Amino acid sequence: MNTETYVRKVLDEWSDEARVPPGLADRALKRRTEGRFTKAVLAVGMVALLVGAGVAVDTRLTPDPAPRPVDTSLHTDPADAPPKRLVAAGTIALSAYRTLSYSGGEQSSVWYLYDPASGGYEKVPWAWVAVAPGLRQAAVLDGPLPSAHVGILDMKTRRVRWIGLRAAAGGLAWSPDGKRLLVTTYATDPDKNYRKGTGARTGFIVVDPVSAEAHFHGLLFDRANPNGRQDLGWSRDGRLVYAPSMNFFPPTRLFYDLNGAPRPAPAHEADQMEVAGISPDGRLMATHARMDLSVDDTATGRQVSALPVWQMVAWADNSHLIVLMCDRGDKCGGPRTFSFRYALMSVDGRTTIPLTGYKPNAYVNSWQPEFTHR
Repeated sequence: MNTETYVRKVLDEWSDEARVPPGLADRALKRRTEGRFTKAVLAVGMVALLVGAGVAVDTRLTPDPAPRPVDTSLHTDPADAPPKRLVAAGTIALSAYRTLSYSGGEQSSVWYLYDPASGGYEKVPWAWVAVAPGLRQAAVLDGPLPSAHVGILDMKTRRVRWIGLRAAAGGLAWSPDGKRLLVTTYATDPDKNYRKGTGARTGFIVVDPVSAEAHFHGLLFDRANPNGRQDLGWSRDGRLVYAPSMNFFPPTRLFYDLNGAPRPAPAHEADQMEVAGISPDGRLMATHARMDLSVDDTATGRQVSALPVWQMVAWADNSHLIVLMCDRGDKCGGPRTFSFRYALMSVDGRTTIPLTGYKPNAYVNSWQPEFTHR
């Protein structure tokens, strides 16, 4: 099957699934603190963190009377990294990205946000960005981090409404339905001057962007975690929040209720070893528990397929993943001169469509995308 025929087939399949199944939004990638330990990360003692998404209105959030069909059109920019125009596949879009640079051991970043008017990405002045499901609103933090308030941005008008916070914010994640904002709070900038065991995270705030109600709950840093950034995320149903665990094997997440009390993990959600996690229909899971990256059946634990990729980032639909591929396929060891690109891949690994151009070393002086349910 050639690429043109395959693209047409994929789009036909997606058009049949134009409505969002219940709970689909929270099954897409939105959260960045659960990037897996890749070979490069182990080599340099770093963990790549991907961020979840954010919604906001100019002055009010007005719920829709009925669910809208999700746009599943395919958008690629295979010549550029980072992309210059919208990248999207299935129910997922690359909503924002940040460029990274390191100097003297310090990390600095610049954010670029999807611009619906131009169809491309616009440089923005904020220190942190999270785009909400639907790509209509975002939450932003101004620098330097941690920030004393959070901004609710209308993606179309680019107007921001600011909400004051009782504790300083360093991370953001929107609930699966886009109606609540989870703010991770820090005592110091989580991306700078962190020493293991010294602690930066202080807790979290759940913000209602309509009423501006914001409730703080203490949840201190994990001393075993070598990363200063220890952002929280949402469970698939939006009833719990989780903190990343440093375990190489399950449980990979620790769950809490919205008051900060520990709670049992929902089924399979503490088993996730890859950012993509569980498929929209709940039947499959992206994992690397066998040291190889694979897709497993959640009911039986049986391996469905093994994929020659560097990372599985998000589920585009129930049978396709957005992945990070190495230019050497599954031969990514050896000299650190290899590069990576994002691509759409079928669960069986037989078909691949490039989404972006190749980027250099995955974590240093490069760029990191944010994928959001659209």
